[in-house]
Amino acid sequence: MNFSERKYFPFIVLFIAVFISRVPFLSAGYGVEEDSWGIALAGFNTYFTHIYEPSRFPGHPVHEFIYSAFWGLPPFFYNASSAFFSAIAVVSFALILKELKFKHFFIAALALAFTPVFYISSTYTIDFIWTIAFILISFYALLKNQFVFCGIFLGLAIGCRITSGAMLFPFLIIFWEKNAVNENIKNGLKVLLSLIVVIFISYLPLINQFGLSFFMYYDQFPYPSMAKVFYKMIPGVFGFLGVMALGVCIVLAFIYRKKIVRGELFENGLNKKIIISSFVVIVLFTLSYFRLPQKSGYMITIIPFLILLLGYYLNSKLFNFLCSALIVSSFLFSINLTDKLRGASYSRLAMIFNVSGQELFLDPISGPIFSDYSKRLQKMKYTDEVIDMTSHVNTKTVVIAGWWYNEIMVTIISSNNTKNSFVRFESYIDSEKMKDYITDGYVIKYLPEQNIYNDQMFKMDFTDKVATEF
Repeated sequence: MNFSERKYFPFIVLFIAVFISRVPFLSAGYGVEEDSWGIALAGFNTYFTHIYEPSRFPGHPVHEFIYSAFWGLPPFFYNASSAFFSAIAVVSFALILKELKFKHFFIAALALAFTPVFYISSTYTIDFIWTIAFILISFYALLKNQFVFCGIFLGLAIGCRITSGAMLFPFLIIFWEKNAVNENIKNGLKVLLSLIVVIFISYLPLINQFGLSFFMYYDQFPYPSMAKVFYKMIPGVFGFLGVMALGVCIVLAFIYRKKIVRGELFENGLNKKIIISSFVVIVLFTLSYFRLPQKSGYMITIIPFLILLLGYYLNSKLFNFLCSALIVSSFLFSINLTDKLRGASYSRLAMIFNVSGQELFLDPISGPIFSDYSKRLQKMKYTDEVIDMTSHVNTKTVVIAGWWYNEIMVTIISSNNTKNSFVRFESYIDSEKMKDYITDGYVIKYLPEQNIYNDQMFKMDFTDKVATEF
């Protein structure tokens, strides 16, 4: 092995280790998220109609188009693509830290790889991991002054998740030089023009179908309680052990701040613009999360920038302790729902408690990655039960499936079984459509809790008046 090969050996090992660590969790359907099954359903419709169908607005065309092209392959393939991009993201982060002359880049990259929300999201079909991979490639290109590639990969990130456009602001901070206006304009145009081309190509099918009306989102659920908001934002992202380690490190760093030399883990310190831009990323994406705080995955973009900043403010001992805790956090002390239909399994050592009307458990010997996997299996089992029960129905019936709709439809499509012509599944339906169904002789049923969310979706109090639980 020559010198150049030896230089890249740690990154090759890192890529392989990250990818292999995902393999045991890639086989349980398309994931726990309703949206992950929605991507599969939209991919099926796009594949057979040859008309692009977004899984939800404002669309995630780069991610969804590629998946639709491979419809028919097993869910393992879809999930493996997330695992592949997670390895790309982790290696890109390691390269960024290496470029910034960070001394402990390998363990820092592993901390990103095994932070619970990142690890879990890299084992199923969702756009979060593709997005952060493209963002980190773009960031690395920026550090190498490859402005066209920076724009191209940021454009791909926006094509996966439109909120990635916020990265333009911190990137501008990094490459802007006070006394080089002409050079700044030249570099900025390289980023912007390549970015615009990629975005335009990515979103052209949406523009052709919907004009600019696709630029929206909807959410039928009310704003969560603050307990849920902060749970998903902090323990849901870092895990129980990760949160504890973060708290300890922040407190100790404050207490011993006079003894800690900031940036000591960087061989040549750290450029102030990198520090400022990292803070900007964290602020922007935290504000974006608070706008719609439904999923921990919305916080994934901040994780590498937070790790980078902590490497600046902590000493070597504290930083290595924190990274080790983040890595272990995926495997111990899981917090999850006990719900028998969509909850996770837990051991006899688990502590049961309630938060905002939901029963949760804290299991010291089962980590978030195991809970998520068992939750996926539990939901698939219930979906199969619903499909089996409806196969025996011999009267005209509409089932309001709510958040089960995507999983049910994909399971039916994938099984190649003949669908019961007496039964129709709907996600949510308004009062007028329910009246039409009743007029046509249908009985209306709903899956557990979906009467509540159906009414919330259409801001009405009607479902229980004409429907009963299935």
